[in-house]
Amino acid sequence: MVEYQKLRDAEIFKNLSEEVLQALAAHCRTVELTAGEILLEQNTPGSGLYVLETGQVHIVRQHPDGEQVILATEAPYYVVGELSLLAEQLRTGSVVAVSDCTLIALEREAFAEVCEQHPELPIQVMAYLARRLYRLNLQAREYAIGNVQARVATLLVLLSGGKNGPVNAHIRVSRMARAAATDGDVVERILQGWAQQGIIDYEARAITVHDIDMLRDIAG
Repeated sequence: MVEYQKLRDAEIFKNLSEEVLQALAAHCRTVELTAGEILLEQNTPGSGLYVLETGQVHIVRQHPDGEQVILATEAPYYVVGELSLLAEQLRTGSVVAVSDCTLIALEREAFAEVCEQHPELPIQVMAYLARRLYRLNLQAREYAIGNVQARVATLLVLLSGGKNGPVNAHIRVSRMARAAATDGDVVERILQGWAQQGIIDYEARAITVHDIDMLRDIAG
């Protein structure tokens, strides 16, 4: 049987009582992996979750054209497979050991049994999933803002002819917003921010580019 204290180090279980942790630990088993070994494969059914106790793993996504992308490298006490366990969906990525690893495994049937005996468990797991969703929403918003900056920078590079100096057009924020598929106030904040950084001058619909290379970098 796995020592129940080890489960508390995983975020999904950290707020559970000792009684619930002990009930979970009674159903857990240890899994050993060698470097390069695959723990889970993409598009296969999920039947349990794993807590990484020692070592590191890659989270790998394979695209339809066969290209593989490493999405993340995770360290102890990362939890693997909890979404597949709860939703009974196919796994969205593969998990590969970067180094020799020890993991704690918990199967769906055992998890469901402990949930029935201890209602505290599903409540805490839902809270954990809500925190994850909140963080993902923040990341998505930051990514979207970054994309808008890239689109606005691309427009300025085109309007400026790819060189420093005055842009030979009166800038209407509303038109730039439509071209960048965003709101006018977002474009306004971006332009004002770049003006404060010295990348451009922006005043009364007139823009002068001072650092075209920086705009190209932002545009990607």
